[in-house]
Formats: sequence, C-alpha cells, structure tokens
Amino acid sequence: MMKVFFVCILFSIQSWSQASGSSEFFFTLLFDLKYPVEKIKLYVHEKNGNSLENVLCITDKETNSITVIGGNHYIVGARFPTLVCVYEGFVYRKDMVFEKNTLFYLITNGMESLSLEEPLFFSEKSKVIEVKRRQKGETFQTEILKHNDLQFLPMPSVDITTEMLRLN
Repeated sequence: MMKVFFVCILFSIQSWSQASGSSEFFFTLLFDLKYPVEKIKLYVHEKNGNSLENVLCITDKETNSITVIGGNHYIVGARFPTLVCVYEGFVYRKDMVFEKNTLFYLITNGMESLSLEEPLFFSEKSKVIEVKRRQKGETFQTEILKHNDLQFLPMPSVDITTEMLRLN
C-alpha cells in the first residue's frame, strides 16, 4: 500500500510541473522622423508567466531609434510581453490644441523572448509589428508582419489590458 502511495505522489509531482526558462532579449526600434524618439515613452503589457528583469532602453536621437535590452523569466508557452510605444503629440483644430497620442505596438506570437539583429521600423503605415515564430521542419523561422492598425490582427493575437508598466 505504501509503494502505491509513493508512486502516486511521484506521478502527481511530475504531471503538474511547468517548464520555465530565462533568457536575454535585445532589439532595436526605428521610428519615422515624424516621430522623434525623445517624445516616445515605452510601456509593456505584463503577462502572467513572463516577467521582465533589468530592462535598459537606449535612445539614439541621431538614428531616431530605441534599443531595448534586458532579461526575462518565463513559463514555456507564455508569450513575450506586448510593447507599446506612445508618441505624445498635439493637433490643432479650430484654434484649439488637443493632445494626440499615437500608439505603436510590438506583438509577439509563439515567442517567449525576443532577440533580433535587424531593427524594426515603425511609421505612419506600420504602427503594428507582429513577430511570429513558425516551425519549418525541425527548425524555427522568424516572420515579421507589419500592419497599419490593430483591426487587421485576429483578436487572440492582441492582448488588451487595463494596466501597463512603463519602461525607463
């Protein structure tokens, strides 16, 4: 009877465990000159199962880019947090000034972490960049899709939240 009890405990411990990992991420975001990087603030939608650590955002006014470097700890299957870049601008209508924020989204699909050699370019026509990982045979390939708006993405790809964490 005791052997059966220990076998059940051993089986239950193994069947309820979760695989997790840690990795470092690195990517550069380039912006159209219409959106100066000194007016852009970075936010992330935190996701259960994927937390960011030691994030450093390096702004380069010369190239109008922001390089994001850091580490993250994740549970396998939890996607990398969605990054939202907010450009704080103004518009004038009928002699009135309104604040107009433009949002740029970096969304990952099927990736726990993100490291890219090539910079990602945001512009008026590419406000949403989706980075996907697809399995081709025994290897994975990265695919980068650009969209003008979130409406062109299937809803499971977009995380909607009421809170965002600001990165400095």
